[in-house]
Amino acid sequence: MNERIARAADFGRNYALIGAFGTCLLGAWAMPSGMTYVGVAAAHEAVNTHPAAQDAPLSMLASTVSWERGEIDLPLPEEAPYVDFQVPTLELAVADLPMADYAPLDPAELQLWATPVNGTVVSDEPRPLHGRLSHAAGPTRRQVTAMRVASSDELTRLFEAHDYTLDQARRGEPVPALQIHRVPSDLANIRDGNERKALFIRALLPIVLEANERILADRDHLLRLYDRHAAGRSLSVIERMWLAEVADRYGADSTDFDELLNRVDAVPPSMAIAQAGVESGWGTSYAARVGNSLFGQIRAGSRQIPASFANVAESVDAYFLNLNTHFAYASFRAERTRLRAGGKGPDGYHLIGQLLRYSELGRTYISFVRGVIRENRLSDFDRAKLPPI
Repeated sequence: MNERIARAADFGRNYALIGAFGTCLLGAWAMPSGMTYVGVAAAHEAVNTHPAAQDAPLSMLASTVSWERGEIDLPLPEEAPYVDFQVPTLELAVADLPMADYAPLDPAELQLWATPVNGTVVSDEPRPLHGRLSHAAGPTRRQVTAMRVASSDELTRLFEAHDYTLDQARRGEPVPALQIHRVPSDLANIRDGNERKALFIRALLPIVLEANERILADRDHLLRLYDRHAAGRSLSVIERMWLAEVADRYGADSTDFDELLNRVDAVPPSMAIAQAGVESGWGTSYAARVGNSLFGQIRAGSRQIPASFANVAESVDAYFLNLNTHFAYASFRAERTRLRAGGKGPDGYHLIGQLLRYSELGRTYISFVRGVIRENRLSDFDRAKLPPI
């Protein structure tokens, strides 16, 4: 049997699958044990290092590149900016089977590395609100230190070990990329209210900054694609895949760049921290301690039951996505875009005024949150940054 050379590369982010390729997965499921037919693919167990996927069944992700028996030329790295080309190609011996559209590959033979350049592994539990495709923000992804802390004292020692204080963050020094899985259950035992609030702010700030960093990286890439589109240059298959995924995540049309840019933008840390403090009693509420729910989110289909999250970062992601997609906050997004057009960054003290529908208290709620921002000098953190990658 003649052998031909095929090249394979992984086009998927390393912890999720793209629904558009469900038929490929069904085909793989129906194949004989030990053999999986793929077009351009990589073995899940060989490339997926996300902890949440370790127990998942073997899966294969095929690209939309059509299979031609013989040698396949994959996009160059600059044409496929969402793939980490640490190992750009892999040569495999492929049996030339008559009438076959796919090549039989033994998953054990595949040894591709697929590290998303704009992802962050911070938990041993799923973070479903993340994008499934990453883009070229740099050759390495941010490494976030994720910690489980049992008490407020342990959390304080963690911050001291990393030389992290709020005063340093206010002076513009980089905020360590630390993330806790949940707020300590004994926060309420700290009698000094200012000390309790400060510890909560220190815990939440890095998580908010990391979430914004991911969103802004997506926004930067959207702007690059927008410029290409405006110049009349067509987008590659991979670029269209990424664009479609982002549009789906944000509930927008992939051809409407203006609306995408209106939605894919940062949430001011001052506003996020103030709302989390108000909604969770600075991390002391039952919903915060048990379900990592910091922003008053309600479970879908319920009017009273709080939503629960695997970790604090998921709660932040859900809050950000809510503000960036829900029709009730369209004026918030419009005002943020107006500030951008005027050369200003998102201003939490100003933008909270657009969230009249976030609480039944309406303007009273807005005034209260603004008081929290002002009293705790939270606007200082709208300019805070994580260390360079």
